[in-house]
Amino acid sequence: MSAGGRWVGRLALAVGLALASACGGGVIQRVDALPEPPPGVVFLQITCDPNDVDVLIDGQFEGLLTGYRAGVLRVAPGTHRVTLRKAGFYPFHELVDAKAGTLTLQTHLVRRP
Repeated sequence: MSAGGRWVGRLALAVGLALASACGGGVIQRVDALPEPPPGVVFLQITCDPNDVDVLIDGQFEGLLTGYRAGVLRVAPGTHRVTLRKAGFYPFHELVDAKAGTLTLQTHLVRRP
């Protein structure tokens, strides 16, 4: 290997070590874990089969569940009516009491005959 090649290799190693140090010291961290929500916000994590359902919170359309990263919506603390609906399925309704942190809701929709 030429002197120039060794210099490039050492530079690449130094850059890699610097990046690993800046990114948690090379420790693999869970990416599926949710951070703590900011004050005044509760994370509502919804899992539904099928997952391409309309999401309504207190009667207000919030979008498709698939449009939310990991199915996580931000809601204010308090009691909320969650509705999940999709053509060809019975809608799902649930009253949830959103408190500090993360609230998880898992369900599946039943297909209409």
